[in-house]
Amino acid sequence: MSLAKSDNLNNALLAISQSLADRSQLALTLDAILAAARQLTFADHGIIYVLDQTGQALLPIVVHHNEHILAEHPWQPLTLESIDETDPFSFAIQNGEVVLINDLYQYNGYQCDEIYQNESILNRKSKNLLAWPLIDNEKNTVGLLVLFDLNVINDEASLTCFCQMAATNIRQAVWLEKYGYMIKELSEDNASLARENNQLKQRKQSQYSGPIAESEVMLNALIRLDKVLSLPVDVLIRGETGVGKEVIAKYIHENSNRSKQALIVQNCAAIPEQLLESELFGHKKGAFTGADKDKIGLFEAADGGTLFLDEIGDMPLLLQAKLLRVLQERKFRPIGGNKEISVDVRVLAATHANLMEKIKKNEFRADLFYRLNVFPITIPPLRERTEDIIPLSEHFIKLVSASMNIEPPVLNKQVRKQLLEYSYPGNVRELKNIVERAVFLSDFETIASIEFGENEVTQNKEIKIQSEIDPAINETDLPEMASLKNIVGNYEKNVLIDCLNACNWQTKRVAEHLALPLSTLNHKMKKHNISSEQIL
Repeated sequence: MSLAKSDNLNNALLAISQSLADRSQLALTLDAILAAARQLTFADHGIIYVLDQTGQALLPIVVHHNEHILAEHPWQPLTLESIDETDPFSFAIQNGEVVLINDLYQYNGYQCDEIYQNESILNRKSKNLLAWPLIDNEKNTVGLLVLFDLNVINDEASLTCFCQMAATNIRQAVWLEKYGYMIKELSEDNASLARENNQLKQRKQSQYSGPIAESEVMLNALIRLDKVLSLPVDVLIRGETGVGKEVIAKYIHENSNRSKQALIVQNCAAIPEQLLESELFGHKKGAFTGADKDKIGLFEAADGGTLFLDEIGDMPLLLQAKLLRVLQERKFRPIGGNKEISVDVRVLAATHANLMEKIKKNEFRADLFYRLNVFPITIPPLRERTEDIIPLSEHFIKLVSASMNIEPPVLNKQVRKQLLEYSYPGNVRELKNIVERAVFLSDFETIASIEFGENEVTQNKEIKIQSEIDPAINETDLPEMASLKNIVGNYEKNVLIDCLNACNWQTKRVAEHLALPLSTLNHKMKKHNISSEQIL
């Protein structure tokens, strides 16, 4: 076997060490190590075995055959429990010693039948073999380097140094491979926590308009949605009218990597077909009667950002075909134009309709449905997320109060109960209208009455409650009373005095019992001229 000059070997070792230092992924590291070992020894073939995570076996991770990496090969894992020291690979691992067989197919003192069999499968017959255990600087065996048909071996000290360096690189690469997914998961968790923290900060602001979710069904919907916030995927938002599909679209946009670009909203059912096509794709001057100048379409205007197409189920069939092409190729041609325009747009589509039913009626294209339905998200109706009703109500109260520059009034117990019992056919949109109306009709301190539906006033319910409290009051007596406001005021005063006496005039306890802010309680006591001196 020929010898290599020491200077050449040391220069190669330096170059190889620099190459290995740049590798972090396990497969790349092992490939670099095997290529480097073959370069040092001019070997034709080679294998690197690596200790698996259980520590019970060495796996043949990288196999070289001439200049090719073999994805499929006959080499089997070496199980440490059933190790056979007559096998050259097992002997090297068990004893931590280098095995060099100069004439592989002559008697050499080792049992090489399995090697012969595998070589036969690979259609080769190697002259020699080197099996070098890879032991790191902590004296741990992390793998095995096997070389076939090597032509040069010299300077054993340098080769030993190289193999120790290779073992250390393998150990580090295994660690990165093993814990890399954990680092990735932690990074994703941190990003998710940062988003949640941002959402919580936003929710404390009066202008927050994102989704409010305390119910399990809504939280699950948002958790599902979080997986694709920053991915370049189009999303189909499904749900009944009024559930807040546009709010979800804004949430997706504001938490994506497109948040600094435009979010453009278009209701596909709001304008006629001819105008919708021009609105979406634009037109050139003279394309049709009235087209007196070029018009940029919404797809072009949303380039780099997000386009939200609401009520996609109502889009005309001809436009659906054009939309499908844009979604597939991210290219379109304006009306009257002869050049295609390329755009980078994320499309969010929403519908309250059953698209499968529309497909059966030939009212919606199946290919467009399957293109949009890659990542569907269903927003549950408000009747299925009752835990969100009060938080949503309080949120809307804050919004309308901020617009009127007043302190938000509080919901009394009876109104909370009524809000929770209502079915909300109009979903969150209807709740918003109900709550805003209740604020306008309140005394701006407490919301004590509420209206549901078209002109349905719950004032009669209040009268019934008042009659039950004081049997002397009935509907025939009410016209003789000064006003309902006086009746309610007198009752409120009596309730406050009873609670104050029961709590020994500890206003903090009274406020907690009545679910009122302490400032509101003090205001009401002042309004009704209530003091302990007067009562005593």
